[in-house]
Amino acid sequence: MYWHLIVTGPQRGHVWQIAGEGAIPFGPQSPDALMPGIPGFTGWATHWAQGRPWFGDA
Repeated sequence: MYWHLIVTGPQRGHVWQIAGEGAIPFGPQSPDALMPGIPGFTGWATHWAQGRPWFGDA
């Protein structure tokens, strides 16, 4: 599992989690709000810095 910051195209500035099972965006655009949070790199970095869980907790 890896995190990727998208730097070009329509998803520019968003962070995606890429794993063997597939890919999922970080933020409210994730399917069924599986990975809720403020979208974009700043939201992802803030979520990480606060030590919050990645799945199911905004």
